[in-house]
Amino acid sequence: MSRLTLTLGRVFDIRVGVHASWLFVYVLLAVALANELGAEPRPAALAFGALTALALFASVVAHEFAHALVARRYGVKTSEITLFLFGGVATLENEPPTPQADAAIAIAGPALSGLLACAFFGAAFAIGHAFPGLGHGDAVRLASYVAIANAVLAVFNAIPAYPMDGGRVLRGLLWHRFRDPLAATTIAARVGMGFALAFIVAAVLTAAATQDAFYLWYLLLGTFLLHQGWSSERTMRRIRARDVEVGAAA
Repeated sequence: MSRLTLTLGRVFDIRVGVHASWLFVYVLLAVALANELGAEPRPAALAFGALTALALFASVVAHEFAHALVARRYGVKTSEITLFLFGGVATLENEPPTPQADAAIAIAGPALSGLLACAFFGAAFAIGHAFPGLGHGDAVRLASYVAIANAVLAVFNAIPAYPMDGGRVLRGLLWHRFRDPLAATTIAARVGMGFALAFIVAAVLTAAATQDAFYLWYLLLGTFLLHQGWSSERTMRRIRARDVEVGAAA
């Protein structure tokens, strides 16, 4: 982990840490959630915002652990899980051995997030009906926010924009089709860069039309995905060139 990352501990022999950028996002999210409770006393609202933000980020950690634990079943170790500016990332120590393993590891995160979304939507519904007086209380609100966050995690990560989960599933399918992981990664990275450019354009146009700076967040996300896709494609080109040189020398 980098010097800007604080290690929280180890779970299933995997280091879990938070990058300094996560603390910035956590504070913003906690305050934003507290502001949703305008009628509540400020200390109580801030406490609710802080608790809900923690629950949301716990969902991100659970999402990443789903990747890590499925990866372990295929013999792929995970060195660490880190929360950072754009969410979380599980760092795998080696590549999946087969395209089926690649796709299964990628699908695990959105699948768990989808299950958690259903569970928390069910909890919110059950609490609201079992205790009508709490129908608009903090318990229902908390469960609803966590459910929505997990639904967004599931759907957003399913977008085939490499290196997001959907993009990794696409890579697994292409790997299975062409029997070439380097070519599969290159194609998936290019598709991911296309989605990243679409995010950037949509963010700029929406921010300009609505005069809402919030949409610039998607500009940052699109830029991050564009850089990740470009880096992945460049790495594949280097590996391919090295293999060609080795083959020529042999």
